[in-house]
Amino acid sequence: MGTPYVWPYYLPQQHPYFQFPPTITSSGFGHRPSRSWQGSPQASPPVLPTLLPMAPAPAPMATPVYQPALLHPNYSRSRRHSIDAAYVPVQPTVAVSPWPTVPAPYYTYSPGWAFAQLELPHAQLHNLINGEIVSQHLHINLAVPDLVFKRRSGSGANQLTTLSGYDLEQPATNPQMTRVRIVCDMIPQWPVDLQVIGTTLSPHRRRRASLPYLTLEDVVHAVHAALHRKITHEEWGRLTTTQETEVARAYTRRFKASRSTSEEREQQAEGVKRVDFLLKNTWFKGFTWLDPENGVERLKLLLGKES
Repeated sequence: MGTPYVWPYYLPQQHPYFQFPPTITSSGFGHRPSRSWQGSPQASPPVLPTLLPMAPAPAPMATPVYQPALLHPNYSRSRRHSIDAAYVPVQPTVAVSPWPTVPAPYYTYSPGWAFAQLELPHAQLHNLINGEIVSQHLHINLAVPDLVFKRRSGSGANQLTTLSGYDLEQPATNPQMTRVRIVCDMIPQWPVDLQVIGTTLSPHRRRRASLPYLTLEDVVHAVHAALHRKITHEEWGRLTTTQETEVARAYTRRFKASRSTSEEREQQAEGVKRVDFLLKNTWFKGFTWLDPENGVERLKLLLGKES
């Protein structure tokens, strides 16, 4: 299975929407960690230090000399040269300092470090869909039938602007990715799988630009489309009596909130959808990373009430 990234992680494209790792000024180091050439393609490749600790160079070997003081402690003077020059005066040993060891900026060297399976940090999420940011920038109600991308443009709750086509086509992650699975704790039985093959998105989305990576619009639109699928009789039959009542109320609230009478009748006729299983938690709150599963990167969908 190939990597889900468009290019190697250690060559990310800079973009103002992404949060970047510490810079030279903030961290004190100017090198990024490199990726190992080891490891299974089924697992995230490990991070290895950019600067490897250098083993101290051996001190130069001095010319062998005869030192009688080492064999005879009471011997205090040097002998004169004999005719055959078998003996030489005692030469003071010159201490040679070894080469300085270069410290690794991220990991402390230990024997066998090259065989350790170190985790590669996840890709950076676009700030507009990053659920770890306290202030949510996107204002999206996933319960409405027509998806509209709006963002908060100020501190006020009513200061909203619609995202441009340029914003929607921005990469969802940095580095760019081509495959991801989206899961939600409230409806774990319905994961959403996305993959870009060449420049074609699967599942297909109409009027999508031919881009070789997953965009911000791709991931949010895929979630919205999956939530507006009708449920089956088998899925309804798995609910308890209490759950049936709660989901039915959510369904009623949803179609009665329609903007027009014709839309209300249409939504009522389509019946219960997956989004009704979310009850009142239908507002998009971003994504966070989960551990990969079977070599596939996973995103966790965060939902809540309108804020």
